[in-house]
Amino acid sequence: MSINEIAGFHVVRQLGAGGMGQVFLVQHPRLPRQDALKLLDAGVSRNDDFKARFQREADLLARLSHPNIVTLHDRGEFDNRLWITMEYVDGTDAAELIKAGGALDPTLALELITGAGAALDYAWRKQRITHRDVKPANILLGVDGGDLEAVKLADFGIAKAAGEATSLTSTGITVGTMQYTSPEAIEGEDLDNRADVYSLGCTAFHLLTGQSPYSGKSITALMNAHLTQQPPAMSEVAPQLPTELDAVFAKVLAKAPGDRYQSCAEFGDALRDALGDQLGDSRAIVVPAVPKREIAPDAVTELRAAEPDSDATHLRAASVEPVRKSRTVPILAAIVVVLAVAATALGVYVSRSGGDEAPAAVTTSTSVVAAPTVTVSVTPTTPSTTAASVTTTTSATAVFPTTTEARTTTAATQTIDEDTPCDNPGATSPDGRWICGGLNGLWVLKDAP
Repeated sequence: MSINEIAGFHVVRQLGAGGMGQVFLVQHPRLPRQDALKLLDAGVSRNDDFKARFQREADLLARLSHPNIVTLHDRGEFDNRLWITMEYVDGTDAAELIKAGGALDPTLALELITGAGAALDYAWRKQRITHRDVKPANILLGVDGGDLEAVKLADFGIAKAAGEATSLTSTGITVGTMQYTSPEAIEGEDLDNRADVYSLGCTAFHLLTGQSPYSGKSITALMNAHLTQQPPAMSEVAPQLPTELDAVFAKVLAKAPGDRYQSCAEFGDALRDALGDQLGDSRAIVVPAVPKREIAPDAVTELRAAEPDSDATHLRAASVEPVRKSRTVPILAAIVVVLAVAATALGVYVSRSGGDEAPAAVTTSTSVVAAPTVTVSVTPTTPSTTAASVTTTTSATAVFPTTTEARTTTAATQTIDEDTPCDNPGATSPDGRWICGGLNGLWVLKDAP
């Protein structure tokens, strides 16, 4: 459906689209200001869980006012679809910079880390809110003619206030997110600001070296790494950087929260001291140019047609009793992430660039996957157990009971790839390699990053 206005806002152009909705650059109807407007698809807007999460982020952001946190403007409903308007950041994000050119200049990296850290410390100090999804893609850069104008922390979609229940099943965890997730978050423990300090440390490591401290092709491999492996020494990964960074990252990435820096500011100060002579003038930071993405002209004013009601629309994310006090099999507490419906990760939308992927302006992660019996093997690298490995089997039917209807699919006659549509959430392909994504209506690889 072609449209020029949404809830009174004039549509300038589309910034991006994902499985949950679309993002538009819009002109405010009364003020000389452009906003980013996220419009959820109709099917998602009818789902109580997604609706609550969408509105909840607006409530969280409304309580936060900080120069390093994007500003919430308004929210509402249009044509039975939820929308939210937020500050439009014209520039890029840290993930796009890494993708385009690898490791960042230390001065720029420090500026991004201290800016995001100031936002995290403020959210914890003022409202006891933890962000829980700190990563390069959520650090936005306002850029004007190559000059860095602003650093903004985006996507409080899975943030929680102190005392709220912790469950990875509702966070839309992906391999990309798990690269920066703290051990205590994986174990399902109560979190405080030190979980964000850990994630900021992982992010800083990535900015300075061009690679994350832990790597793996699956969520379970990354969880195992965060829980049982020591991070690589900075001096080995990036020998051109000061060796003093080894001690800084050993501390910020400590497994136990009490062994880390106790605030992002403390970590930022230590990082600045360790970088020493590598740092230049922070007042003259130039952001590397990133190739602009082209948005198809037809996408500027196209609204996707509403999807018919389906079981996928009304699936609810399951909560799982966390597994605590053990780093040998805590992965079981989070493995259900791969089996549950991931809620939308609402974010701040920025004019981003680079690559041939879909526009990064929408920060969403949605998957509904099959419920097979899952076997996880964890081999600790620390002497915390006498067993060489621990293999545990758990059935996912407690989360999504298996039915004949959910398991049948017409995929037997299809050639399946990532662009193939499907309509049976949780169904698997005949070869067992693909899972019906449900809400995004496409097949996805079981082990896709």
